Amino acid sequence: MIPDPRPVVPPPCGESALDPSARRRVCAEEAGHDGEHVAVTGYRWETPGAVLARLQQTWESTHRIAWTGTYWVATARDPRSRWRSHVEPTPAQLEADLRRHTGHPPIPRQRRETPR
Repeated sequence: MIPDPRPVVPPPCGESALDPSARRRVCAEEAGHDGEHVAVTGYRWETPGAVLARLQQTWESTHRIAWTGTYWVATARDPRSRWRSHVEPTPAQLEADLRRHTGHPPIPRQRRETPR
């Protein structure tokens, strides 16, 4: 019996994301890997779920954040706000857009301790 000369290569992950230049990058890691995704060029990115959780925590008091599968969307909670919605291809661009139009993310108010 002759062994198969082709090496067995595990299938790649295949997850994709847009880099800051809006170029699509595809993960070259093995399917089912843990942690960040990495493209052949070395570009790294977090999973959309992790980014979504981080953005929602940062901007929850002023905006609703969503991931459509292609774009990142932020909608202002205040209907009177000047910039009601923001749509960007990358989370970094969305955050930059939010900071440019609304300022830095609001800092939660500190709770006062009740006197004893």
